[in-house]
Amino acid sequence: MKTMCIPKGRTAAYDTLETDRLVVNGCLKVAHALKAKTISGSGVIFAGTLSADGIRAREIEAAAVYCLRLSAKRVQAAEVFASESAAVSCYLCADYVAADHLEVALHDVGKIDAREVVSLPTKKVHPFWMLLASVLRLFQILLSVFCAVFHTGEIMDAEYRQVREEPPAERSKDPRDEELERFTAIFKLLRNSGYTLKIIPGTPEENAPALDFEAEKNRRTAA
Repeated sequence: MKTMCIPKGRTAAYDTLETDRLVVNGCLKVAHALKAKTISGSGVIFAGTLSADGIRAREIEAAAVYCLRLSAKRVQAAEVFASESAAVSCYLCADYVAADHLEVALHDVGKIDAREVVSLPTKKVHPFWMLLASVLRLFQILLSVFCAVFHTGEIMDAEYRQVREEPPAERSKDPRDEELERFTAIFKLLRNSGYTLKIIPGTPEENAPALDFEAEKNRRTAA
């Protein structure tokens, strides 16, 4: 008999998978069909469709499950068909479940088609363990408060250098020359764009040459 095993802490992914005996203690992901004679283990199974004679796993999530006997802690599937029996001890979520004998605790099932349905009682927690859990939570809160109060905020194993703060510069008593600032900005813009700024003597507007389009020559404007 061919046996395939997924060890604990490992994840295996397949498009389709078919084997005789499958042991899943880790995580198995099958995109489409998963077929085996028997499936066992304490791991998690994700599959499109799951078909086997006997299935015993911790958690199953599939579109459809077809088997003779099903035993799991949690099952989520659109359809579950168990010819002989199905037992889900923690939570069963499905649109349709068909089984000869169904044992289930908490469930969210659209329709159940079974000859016999048994509701499993939820596990009760002993008061001692509830008290112990409360004490541990209280200790964790006190520890976090203690760390917050006495934490110095220093980072261990890190270089430390004091930052010197320079005094702010004194404000200039001279008024702002907006014209000079505008000229400086224009000069920097032209220089960065590849232009050269050239200063030439100004010419009075009344003596500026005017272009005579008819004679196509320069003439002086009459005074």
